[in-house]
Amino acid sequence: MEVGAKLRERRNILHMTQDEVAEALGVTRQTISNWENGRSYPDIERIIRLSDIYQLSLDELLKGDHKMVHQLQKNTQQNRFIKTFILLLLVNVVLMLGLIFISPASTTIWALIFLLVIANTFSLFYLIIKKI
Repeated sequence: MEVGAKLRERRNILHMTQDEVAEALGVTRQTISNWENGRSYPDIERIIRLSDIYQLSLDELLKGDHKMVHQLQKNTQQNRFIKTFILLLLVNVVLMLGLIFISPASTTIWALIFLLVIANTFSLFYLIIKKI
């Protein structure tokens, strides 16, 4: 049984409306309808909250729906990529600011920071190319 059907069945067993579930999760009733009809999937945070509201284990909720598990894995990978990209970008900005504010007279430190900027920039490009 797919996740959407499990969500609808459990909501009906608990005599809850889509509006009540939507309010508990902070989403619209239409979002709940989309989940139940398989038009979209909840994110991992809302899946966990749904398992609490419906008093189902995550295993009971997700087992058997391979599309849902694949979607959650894809979202996790995207989140990891975004976090890594932002971290590398911030490191690059800090290093570039160091280049601006460090006197060129201290050539060893300046050259080291310059090399770090180049290495970090290549890391950013590698991350982007790997994602593509």
